[in-house]
Amino acid sequence: MVKLLASYNEEVKAIVLANAPQNAKYTLGTIQKKILDLMSCNVQRAIHNEISNAKFCLIVDES
Repeated sequence: MVKLLASYNEEVKAIVLANAPQNAKYTLGTIQKKILDLMSCNVQRAIHNEISNAKFCLIVDES
């Protein structure tokens, strides 16, 4: 997931994985979950901003 995010964002790419300090690879499960949570919040916020007060539901498949 970090590799995918880095492929879309040069700022992220500059500080993760091979470019990260040796003690900060961002691959620990809890860090991955936090990154995913932040991304999902951004998606939900973008949907909410686009549809205002209309109701919506997200169905997510684990694959």
